[in-house]
Amino acid sequence: MLKILDCTLRDGGYYNNWCFDKKLINEYLRVMDLIKIDYVEIGFKFIDKIRTKGPSAYSNESFLRSLKIPKNLKIGIMINAADFVNQKNILRIIKKNFILKKKSLISLIRIACHSNEIESIIPVIKLLKKLGYTVGVNIMQIPELSKKDIKNLSYKLAKSKADILYFADSLGSLDSSQTKKIIKIIKLNWKGPLGIHTHDNMGRALENSLTAIDNGVSWIDCTVAGMGRGPGNTKTEYLILELKKRKIRSENILQLLNLVKKYFEPLKQKYKWGSNPFYYLAGLNSIHPTFIQEMLADESFEPDDIYSNINHLKTLGGRKFSNELISLGKDFYKRINKGKWEPEKLLKKKDVLIFGPGETVLQNKKKIIRFIKKNKPIIFVLNAITPIPKKFVTAHIVCHTLRLLSDANKYKKMKTPVITPYSSFSKNIKSRIQFKNILSFGLQVKNKRFRFEKNYAVLPNSFAITYALGICTSGEVKRIFLAGLDGYSKDSPKKFEMDEILQNYMSEKKSKKMISLTPTNYKIKVMKI
Repeated sequence: MLKILDCTLRDGGYYNNWCFDKKLINEYLRVMDLIKIDYVEIGFKFIDKIRTKGPSAYSNESFLRSLKIPKNLKIGIMINAADFVNQKNILRIIKKNFILKKKSLISLIRIACHSNEIESIIPVIKLLKKLGYTVGVNIMQIPELSKKDIKNLSYKLAKSKADILYFADSLGSLDSSQTKKIIKIIKLNWKGPLGIHTHDNMGRALENSLTAIDNGVSWIDCTVAGMGRGPGNTKTEYLILELKKRKIRSENILQLLNLVKKYFEPLKQKYKWGSNPFYYLAGLNSIHPTFIQEMLADESFEPDDIYSNINHLKTLGGRKFSNELISLGKDFYKRINKGKWEPEKLLKKKDVLIFGPGETVLQNKKKIIRFIKKNKPIIFVLNAITPIPKKFVTAHIVCHTLRLLSDANKYKKMKTPVITPYSSFSKNIKSRIQFKNILSFGLQVKNKRFRFEKNYAVLPNSFAITYALGICTSGEVKRIFLAGLDGYSKDSPKKFEMDEILQNYMSEKKSKKMISLTPTNYKIKVMKI
């Protein structure tokens, strides 16, 4: 029997940090019940120690009980295998975060995992089933696997006694013929219910979902207005219309259309999810859509930058997000790679002014230049922006590898040094950034950590501003002035992350006083100039 799972609040939360208005959630739940959606995936169950995301990121029982959940609508949540497989005492973590099913409002738990994580999550599957939950396993990036790998994983999951095996078109590259082949291979060993989660990079999400139904897949994912990470997913409204046409379902979708117009069209205008030529090109080349989402969200990336970076990703391999290529976290900078440059020799007991890309620099440019002439600070510029005359700039700071590759020609023409975690880069990356003056300052990324050494820093992320703070603190500067650090919008996931990073930095014993010369959304003292 066909089951429809709507995962709008879970997948859509990548855009608003899982901070959905409760009125929207309750109306959404009411409408999902009216159109006979079987399951709603209310969100994730992240295990963050410091919680900076919205309630749909954690899906606590207290949050669920505050909602108006219709009697016949079943609730599901998703967990990431990666959050568990690298932890000690996995089963203890599960017991701490999940109660018995009979005491919970959650019916279904899906585990998102890569093929190499299956062995590690089998104990998790068994324990969750013992607690009484229906358990699904969602295999990511399955189109990139060989026939042998797909057969092996389906065999292992059949032995695990999971209830549902889902496969996800994570890179949005599937077509109907590939969908048929994958289903056929999985069914060689897997005899239970099969599900599909499609992405709409190339406008094929609905087509692939319908093909899956025609070939025996009985669990179909969808999201209202297609809201989901990157280009989004199969649209709930389109799926319902197609099922009605096929006489599989007969629900009236007027209430859904009103929900879309009232709540989700404004969200789409704000966050701009959905397919576009960049997502399409990413799908053609099996490039992870989060690369595109990150670049679209960063206003410093122009269309030619994004196009150039996609071409870089084609040659470097962009299937796995944040592994060497966009270098946004601990997966890339997980080891200590010490640099050769010690910032203390340049910075000790001096004031530093760091320039970000914000528009407030242009609005206050004359005042800032007067400040520079009077106070003569060391000046660092994040990435390849040119907010002030080059003669004032001491160095550019960059640790985002795609940003570095995109701006390589600009850096080659500059006389000013580029400070970057050069020692962490592969030969492939190094061969593409043959600049005259690179200052190598090492970086290691660890969750919630700061440590400042002579030629490297341990930091909680690899944002350019965090890296700059590491350089300044290791260099024992006197004060840190900021300009153009305007901040992300109030409900942006990155703003929550940056707020947390800055607060944690300021609580460090070795932290330096920060003063912004321009208005900022962050909790930083602003100085009138």
